[in-house]
Amino acid sequence: MSVPGTWTLNFDWGCSGNYGHTPITFNSNGSFSLPPYTGKWSSHDGQIIWRFDQAPSTVYGGTVVDSAMVGISSTLAGLNGCWYATLTTATTKAFAEHKSKHDPAGVATK
Repeated sequence: MSVPGTWTLNFDWGCSGNYGHTPITFNSNGSFSLPPYTGKWSSHDGQIIWRFDQAPSTVYGGTVVDSAMVGISSTLAGLNGCWYATLTTATTKAFAEHKSKHDPAGVATK
């Protein structure tokens, strides 16, 4: 299991089954980039957690197996969600486009 690399993050605030998606890059130095956001990540024994540097202090946590991750997320201010991610080199079926009410950091979109 190797986390560093570019992944496709599929996120669903409210766990309704309607996922938005965006690329996210996990760097080997423990930082990640999801423009315009940045943050820190850590992985141990098949578990991963990452936290955004910017407000609202969103945290994602979950399990990593080979080229897939799955877990839950929270803004720690009451907004909770579900997520999964796949390495960009992994083959996945496309989902219908969905305009999320919140971005990956839990910030309301317009």
